[in-house]
Amino acid sequence: MPFMPFQTRPNLFYVYDMNRNSVYRTSQQQYESLCRVNSGSNEPEDIAILKKYQEQGMLLDSQIVKVQHPATEFLEYQLKRCVNSITFQMSQNCNLRCSYCPYSNNGIYENRTHLAKNIKWETIKKGIDFLITHSKDVDHLHVAFYGGEPLIAKDLVISTMEYTLNRVNGKDISFGMTTNATLLDDEFAKAACNYNLTIMVSLDGPKEIHDKNRSYASGRGSYDVLYQNIKRIKEKYPQLYERLKFNAVISPGSNYRQIFDFFRSNQDIVDPSKVSFNTLSLNYTDSSFGYEEDYFAERNYETLKAYLILLGKLKIEPISYHKTDIETIFSFKEFFTPIKDTSSVAHPSGTCIPGLKKLFVDVNGDFFPCERINENSTFMRMGNVEQGFEIDKVREILNVGSVTEEHCKDCWAFHCCSLCPASTDNGKNERYSQSYKLSKCNRVRATALENLKNYTMLREFKYQFNKEELIP
Repeated sequence: MPFMPFQTRPNLFYVYDMNRNSVYRTSQQQYESLCRVNSGSNEPEDIAILKKYQEQGMLLDSQIVKVQHPATEFLEYQLKRCVNSITFQMSQNCNLRCSYCPYSNNGIYENRTHLAKNIKWETIKKGIDFLITHSKDVDHLHVAFYGGEPLIAKDLVISTMEYTLNRVNGKDISFGMTTNATLLDDEFAKAACNYNLTIMVSLDGPKEIHDKNRSYASGRGSYDVLYQNIKRIKEKYPQLYERLKFNAVISPGSNYRQIFDFFRSNQDIVDPSKVSFNTLSLNYTDSSFGYEEDYFAERNYETLKAYLILLGKLKIEPISYHKTDIETIFSFKEFFTPIKDTSSVAHPSGTCIPGLKKLFVDVNGDFFPCERINENSTFMRMGNVEQGFEIDKVREILNVGSVTEEHCKDCWAFHCCSLCPASTDNGKNERYSQSYKLSKCNRVRATALENLKNYTMLREFKYQFNKEELIP
């Protein structure tokens, strides 16, 4: 059914209309009838309530005739003139062997293993030249460095930034890098100060937690080296330090409260507003990660505080402590902005245009939609620096929803779906697998419903979301 009844508080009942991406207030009786209809009821009194809504143009049958991404028609033009970002895999090797890394041969993820292979300078130059010739209609370019560990090829990182600046004219340019920071030495830091480089540092919390998961091949933890490097950069290269961000991966069994408190109490080296918290990826794995009840209790408590801060009910904590949650909350507006009608040709949300904003180039020069893709997936390989994009392959990757078209057409979560190529590809088939994709849908719908309830609750309390009209 293209609608979803839901309840936020004991006496507040609503129904979400997929066709209009809108939320309507209902009575308890209407809510209960719509729930029964959603569960397959054909009772006359329940159908009569649905008909009353439909007579007003609400809760109609799905208007979608064909599932197709709106970018499909102009894909060739966009990939020819609007590519604005490229990420280079500088190395397939790493000096650490993190327990949860997709490349650490840990039995969790089906992916390549660490290999002693670095990208070649000629491949990078061809990648930058490709970006330049395919970005005629954009004003800003972004070049990023990924791994393995990109600082294994630190000289190439500096050379790439210099080459890009020398080759590009009339556009703003930014650079980014994700690193474990153990190789972040003075030589690189001093050189990096000359570029608009943002560095994402992987730091999982206090020493005992970080070292448990992020160690060298010998088993020695990496925290002490990382900490000293960050401390030195803050003291000697303050302008580079200002461009540091941090990513904390919370693995099962970790103490969330201890991790969260660590970033609050170590503001001498870490700005809490620049920390992102993430759990283990569910892509390319058959494993189910069991996070403990204590984790959810602490996590939900911090999320609750973020809502209270936004509503002006909690003033004793800086908003910066809850940046990740607040960014998520603000994203609700994008998902749940009302529309007049859903087009007859439409596509579930969640899929960006492959290659446009996060074009990933591996050490061999092959193109992938982004850095989260399994490099062993031949389906996700969509061109290379020599021949450019395989347009038909990009078009197929883009249209994730087509493989489950009949299911998607009638799904209430059509406009708040989060499934993308990385989460839909199983890394094994030459096409999307319908059964594999459908196996992800219950989790996506559960998350969408929780977000919908939270969004509606904020509007009940008259939170403005940039002065957006409130639910009547």
